[in-house]
Amino acid sequence: MTSVRLRAVGDVLLWMRNGKRPFALVQHELRQKDLLFGNLETVLSESGTERKKRWVNTTPPAAGEYLREAGFDILSVANNHTLDMGREGFEKTLEGLEARGIAYVGGGRGDEKLPGLIVERSGIRFGFLAYTTGRFRSPPGVTVAKLKRKSVIEDIRALKERTDHVIVSLHWGIENTYYPSPDQVRLAHAFIENGATLILGHHSHTIQGLERYKGGLIAYSLGNFQFDTEIFKEGINSTMILSVDFDRHGIRDYTTIPCVINSDFQPEVARGQTRKLVERWIAKCSERVRNGGVTRTWWFEQIGADYLEYNLESYRYRIRQHGLAPLLECGVWLFTPFCLNCYAGLIRKRLRERGTGGRA
Repeated sequence: MTSVRLRAVGDVLLWMRNGKRPFALVQHELRQKDLLFGNLETVLSESGTERKKRWVNTTPPAAGEYLREAGFDILSVANNHTLDMGREGFEKTLEGLEARGIAYVGGGRGDEKLPGLIVERSGIRFGFLAYTTGRFRSPPGVTVAKLKRKSVIEDIRALKERTDHVIVSLHWGIENTYYPSPDQVRLAHAFIENGATLILGHHSHTIQGLERYKGGLIAYSLGNFQFDTEIFKEGINSTMILSVDFDRHGIRDYTTIPCVINSDFQPEVARGQTRKLVERWIAKCSERVRNGGVTRTWWFEQIGADYLEYNLESYRYRIRQHGLAPLLECGVWLFTPFCLNCYAGLIRKRLRERGTGGRA
């Protein structure tokens, strides 16, 4: 039976160090595919209106050539950095991808709802959708798809009628966390139940678990792929390539290729003991998700401290740079229900650790 191989990776930044080509060390793996998908976590433009935020991801337009050389067929532009240089930067990004024959999904020109992308390989039709969370509005004249449950389900159902498989890219979740939230698990399940075959998650900058569910496959986060990992606490540098083989009826098989990101921001296939460590981590995260171990109480205990610390540091930077507006925003954020749940989780965890002498 005819099969098609999709390979997918997480966040791609295109920043370089020491003149090293971004994908040179994984080129051989990326090319073993019929389709290669990733999330473009940067703007291919150095002009436009820069947003007032801590991290603004921009890349010289010429760096788009590395995407073509790597063999990317489709990239998601639905993420929290795609509008870092406003409408001008976004449109230049689309132009750069189009000039290199790379399809994109999750964003486009115009103010109307975005259609899905349909790609055919070996007689099998794939529909691609992409969405992002985040507090922003698309400027007039361009659209970036936002993650809204009802709308996504409608899109999946409509695209499923025209394709064999629907693949949904989701830029979602909480940064620097190692497990999806219970809400994410429920949402991913709902998307599979309504016709999606594969969910490709990213944004957390970490590898999270994989789950087979009702014939579909969910990768909750593929992690960073080609990225400056030094900006993260603990120097998170593990990543992976997800390889999925499809036939007309479903997913025939899948595998993960453990990788690490080196000090020149290049992903490379992990070897020896490092490979085993990454494999064990993927298995550990996946087992907890599959076994229902990611409960709301447990999850807030795990993510509370890091979430609050990371976001407070971001607000401190923005307040120093821009003054009153982010200060007021921070004041409101501190009393959101999500933060209140983080405080409660942090207190529960510390009380338990105190009661067990720090062995919890």
